[in-house]
Amino acid sequence: MTEETTPLDSAHLAAEADEAQRPAFYDRLLESELHIVLEEESDGTSIKPLVLETSDGAMILAFDRDHRLAAFMGNAAEVAVLSGRKLIGMLEGQSLAIALNLGGHASETILPADAVSWAASLGNKAAEIRESSIREVRRPVLPEPLVAALSAKLPTLEGMGQQVWLVGTRYRDGTNGTLLAVTDVVSGAEAAITQAINEALNLSGLDAATLDIAFFAGDAPIMARIAQHGLGFDLPQPRREVREVAAPGSDPEKPPILR
Repeated sequence: MTEETTPLDSAHLAAEADEAQRPAFYDRLLESELHIVLEEESDGTSIKPLVLETSDGAMILAFDRDHRLAAFMGNAAEVAVLSGRKLIGMLEGQSLAIALNLGGHASETILPADAVSWAASLGNKAAEIRESSIREVRRPVLPEPLVAALSAKLPTLEGMGQQVWLVGTRYRDGTNGTLLAVTDVVSGAEAAITQAINEALNLSGLDAATLDIAFFAGDAPIMARIAQHGLGFDLPQPRREVREVAAPGSDPEKPPILR
């Protein structure tokens, strides 16, 4: 039986044949759904990948098909499924390599820690979520610490946008995620909002890769679906002082001046 050639296999073969195709391989890796071998069962809010200590350094195991993982590890392994982008973001700065598709597959390779860091920088540049990439919107499953941390952080975003919505998503590449959508953002405020959200994630004990962030116009077509299924927060707006100016002669104690 001939084994299926996956998109990641094809991208890796192309990169081996032509160095100029290597960025395309990493782009495909970021967009792929990966099956990660865990050290222990996930508690639903975080995962702990199994780390192998080898002569080439510490590394984790990832496969782009569940049957490839099962063939290599057996059926007893604890597994998490997440996008390559989320995995790379989670591993950034951890000095961990990725052992990808071990078992003689076309995309079998070891991505050293410096390659993971490079891919993370590529992922950060490409991490903007666009409306066209979202296939399905659903009610989010949110850890309470995350909701509490966001509730405390959002008041600091006064005047930067109108609303923030949290919603579960399924993307066109088949991966699932949790999206934080901010509406009607003031021009230039995107970086400050992203930083504040990452700070909230750190406070909640969750990894920055837990959330995707998107910026939409309040009347964007997708916002109707997000508002139907999501959890929303209004961002505080600056107070505008309104001075009431009395019309001349309206105050009997202050008659108009005759000229």
